[in-house]
Amino acid sequence: MLAAAWAAAIGLAAAALPMLVVWMATPGSGLTWPESLRVAGLIWSVAQGTPLVIGATTYSLLPWGLGIIALVLLGYAGGWGARTARAGSWRSITMFVGTGSVTYALIAVAVARVATPGDAEVGVVDAAAHAVVIAAVGLGFGSIRAAGLVSRSGLPAWLGVMVRAGLAGGATLVGLGAVAATVALMVRVDDAVTMAQSLQAGVWGGIGLLAAGIAYVPVLVVWGSAYVVGAGVAIGPGVAISPFIPATAPTDLPPFPLLAALPSSASPLAWGLPVAGIIAGIVAGTFIARRARAEARLFRLTMALGAAALGAIVLLALSHLATGSLGNGRLADLGPAPVTVAILAFVLMILGAVPSAVVTAPPPKPMLRVTEPAPDDEGIDDV
Repeated sequence: MLAAAWAAAIGLAAAALPMLVVWMATPGSGLTWPESLRVAGLIWSVAQGTPLVIGATTYSLLPWGLGIIALVLLGYAGGWGARTARAGSWRSITMFVGTGSVTYALIAVAVARVATPGDAEVGVVDAAAHAVVIAAVGLGFGSIRAAGLVSRSGLPAWLGVMVRAGLAGGATLVGLGAVAATVALMVRVDDAVTMAQSLQAGVWGGIGLLAAGIAYVPVLVVWGSAYVVGAGVAIGPGVAISPFIPATAPTDLPPFPLLAALPSSASPLAWGLPVAGIIAGIVAGTFIARRARAEARLFRLTMALGAAALGAIVLLALSHLATGSLGNGRLADLGPAPVTVAILAFVLMILGAVPSAVVTAPPPKPMLRVTEPAPDDEGIDDV
C-alpha cells in the first residue's frame, strides 16, 4: 500500500508543481491555488488514460506520454515494495501487486472525483479500471524484476529468445515510425510555427502548449508507425492518411503544432515505406539466428513466426492507445485501425524474420579437446 501511495504522491506532485508555478507567476489571472491543484489532479487522472466527458463530448485520445511517467514511478515502487516485503515467490508477488493496484485505483478514483470540475465528468469505473491496469503493469514489472523470479522460473531458453526478438522487432518498427514522424514534422516546421503563433498563448500558455505537445509525442510516433506499414491514420469519418492515397481530402483540424506533421498528399516514394516492417522483421530474425543458431531450421522458423506475432501484438496495443476522440464531428474518430496495423505488421515482419532466421550457416562443429589424465589420488587419505 505504501509503494502505491508514494508512486501516486510523486506523480501528483509532478503535475502540481508546474501549476503552482503558473499560479504564482500570473497573479492577475484570477487563478487560485485550489484551482491550480484541481487542474493538476485532473491532468494526473487523464495521464492514467481515463476518458474525460465534457457536456456531450468525450475526450479519449489522451496524452498518454504522461502515463509513461506513472509507469516508471510504479516500476520503482514495485521494486522497493518487493525488496522491503521480501517477496520471493509468485504467490507473494501476486498478493503485493493486487494490494498495490487496488490502493492505487482507490487513490485515482478519489483524485478524479475531487479534481473534476462541475461541467466535466470522469467515470468512476473507467478511472478505477485504467488505474488498476497501469498499476498492475508497473508494480508487477518492478516487483518481478526485483525478486528475480523470471531468471529462476526455469523457462526454456528458446522462449526467452523469441520474446526478446519480438520485442526488438516491435521496437524497431516504432523507432522507424518515430523517424518518419520527425522527418514529416521537420519538413513542415513552418506550418507548425504558424499554428503555434495563431493561438497567441503567451509565455505560460506557450509552456503549457509545449508540455501538451511532449505528452502527445508517443501518439504521433504510433501514428507514424501505422503510416509506414501502410495502415494509415484516420482523421475523421471517411478521411484517411495513407502512403497509398495520393491526396487527402481537405479537413479542418485544430491548430495544434504536432498536427502539422500530417501530410496532405503522398509522393510515389511513400509506396516504399512498408519496407520498414520488413526491416523490423530482419532485426527479429537476426536476433533469433544468432542466439538460437544450434536449433533446427524448422524450429527457428517457428520462433520467427512467434516473434512476428509478438511484435504485431505490441503494435496492436500501442495503436489502441493512439486511437480515440478529441471532440465532435471531424474529431470524433482519430487514429489508426489497431487490427489493420497489427495484421500488416505481422505480414511484413514475417517477410523479413523468416529468411533471416532460417537461412543461416550451420552451427559450428565442436572442437576436439584433449583431456589430461586425472592426478594420482594415492596418499590423499593419509593427508
